[in-house]
Amino acid sequence: MVDLSLVTDLSRAWIAPAFIFAIVALGLNLQWGHAGLFNAGVAGFFGIGAYIGAIFTTPAIGPGPGGPGHLGLVSLFAIFTPYTVLIAFLVGGIAAMVVSGLVGLLIAIPTLRLRADYLAIATLALGAIAVESIRNSDPVTGGVYGILRIPRPWEFGQDVWRTELAYAITAGVIVLLVFFLIQRATRAPWGRALKAIREDEDAALALGKNTYFLKLQAFVIGAALMGGAGALFAGLLRVAVPDSFTPALTFSIWTMVIVGGSGNNKGVIVGAFALTFLEYFTLRAKDWFNLSSFWDIRIFYLRLIAIGLLLIALILFRPAGLVPEPRKVTKKPWILFGSR
Repeated sequence: MVDLSLVTDLSRAWIAPAFIFAIVALGLNLQWGHAGLFNAGVAGFFGIGAYIGAIFTTPAIGPGPGGPGHLGLVSLFAIFTPYTVLIAFLVGGIAAMVVSGLVGLLIAIPTLRLRADYLAIATLALGAIAVESIRNSDPVTGGVYGILRIPRPWEFGQDVWRTELAYAITAGVIVLLVFFLIQRATRAPWGRALKAIREDEDAALALGKNTYFLKLQAFVIGAALMGGAGALFAGLLRVAVPDSFTPALTFSIWTMVIVGGSGNNKGVIVGAFALTFLEYFTLRAKDWFNLSSFWDIRIFYLRLIAIGLLLIALILFRPAGLVPEPRKVTKKPWILFGSR
């Protein structure tokens, strides 16, 4: 007999978050692993996407005793009843990708022609600006109160396990689609040109490649993926608040890419699942192993220590990550995974 409470917990706290963070990691891997672009503002793009998705899937709420209210656009899709939430979910996800991609474009245009550290500084500033703008835009984002009661496209009433499992499956299908598209693109001449820029931009430029435009494409697509994942994340939590998009989130995504294998699309998905499971394990260990209060209050910090030790060990003994980037492209690629 399947423990439905375990299905609910795994779907909500590990599988769905792992799929969502895998999309973000794929976007960062496109920027850094394939094009060599350092993005220190992952949380900013992620947060922008989360709020855009939340605005499209919730009704507008005016100011009142419960908070300043927020903008909501779900009523625009009421004509599609009973599929209002599903249509709003799809449109909100696309809008999140478009807005995040446009923000990435505005950041990248003036900085990609400069040295790489300027891009890192600009994106780091973007992350801080995005969170503070969200926090102080009360009529639109709800300010510090955020946007609550974000619906999902699949709801099964009292069968909570079905609701959680359906959302995890939805996120998994989206990951497969994104992985397929990114894998095909990075194995095509476009992707090989990005790797040439990463390895030696001057040589790629001498061979006639428009390095600036190629880097711009990679950065914008990566930012759009982060925004789309943010919209999914808001639906998972059913709430969007500014404190969810701190620099620690950027660090976590970078860790997933490094641990999994920078430059390998399959590797970063492995990294996303591994790091998300480590967090899930530390949250549940106190119940599974009946930990004493001494260990209960320290296990969070032990997780951070474990991540640090893992990074050090990988740098020393396996710098390419758990699933290193392949050095050859097979002549007959398989339709999904890229090799036979």
